[in-house]
Amino acid sequence: MPDPKAFKNVLSRFASGVTVVTTMSDGKAHGLTVSAFTSVSADPPRILVCLGRETSSRPMVERSGVFAVHILGSEHARMGMRFAKMLPDIKEPFEGLGYRTEATGAPILDDCLAWLDCKVDSAIEVGDHTVFVGAVEALGVVSEGWPVLYYDRNWRVLREEPLEP
Repeated sequence: MPDPKAFKNVLSRFASGVTVVTTMSDGKAHGLTVSAFTSVSADPPRILVCLGRETSSRPMVERSGVFAVHILGSEHARMGMRFAKMLPDIKEPFEGLGYRTEATGAPILDDCLAWLDCKVDSAIEVGDHTVFVGAVEALGVVSEGWPVLYYDRNWRVLREEPLEP
């Protein structure tokens, strides 16, 4: 289990806005852009993501029991658009991107501000969404920077200066 201080350091990279959630299904990496992500507990580290029932990744997370959350920085706006399927020239979101697996086997993107690798602790059906609570098994800060925000179908940058460690 990650140290609560390291967990807080990763979460400090996220203000509000865009994350990419990834999982594995049938040996293939899958992912989507998600803005509903938050911390549930610092000790033990727990987070939640909210996935629409109609998304293709929701049943994959349910079956695999694992997911990773990637906090995107201002320099990752195109990556967020890629996983939101907003770039018609890109058919496969993982095409050309580097990734690896860590503790749970969920894909961890090489290029992001920070990531959390989680095992599903519980799933709660709420309206037309499923809220997945994840026990954080591993985490990391990849680069310094400011999170990218999503607003009105346009990608916006919160700030230009990097975060202080």
